[in-house]
Amino acid sequence: EMGQGLHTKVCQVAAKAFGVPLSACHVAESASDKVANSIPTAASASTDLYGMATLDACRKILKRLEPVRNKLGPGASLAELALTAWLDRIDLSAHGFFSISDERCGFDWAIQPGKHADGTPDQTTRGHPFNYFTQGCAVAEVEVDV
Repeated sequence: EMGQGLHTKVCQVAAKAFGVPLSACHVAESASDKVANSIPTAASASTDLYGMATLDACRKILKRLEPVRNKLGPGASLAELALTAWLDRIDLSAHGFFSISDERCGFDWAIQPGKHADGTPDQTTRGHPFNYFTQGCAVAEVEVDV
């Protein structure tokens, strides 16, 4: 989290998946002893990657909770489901994973970068690592009649 609201967005994904209020969700700070080989937050891809990995983990947990929901009924709260699952020794942790399809984007490190006219490397010859267009321009012409 670098101020881009990533924790809030991930909590929103989990809250929606579990049907609980946002206030019931919390993101613990990551560290390499908790999440091996985590990626950096770059190119606005974090919401897609972490959000979809969170959704994947939530879906795994919800799948495990299906027999408990069938037993308790559709009106049971997540807290009731979790307590019953815990008492029934059902695993309530999950590892989520998501990667963007190579058909949408890809970057081939084996290709040598090309050169711009000024001699600087042209990385576009290697492909596009992210399917994002994060730069923009806007112009406004305003006429004020006083």
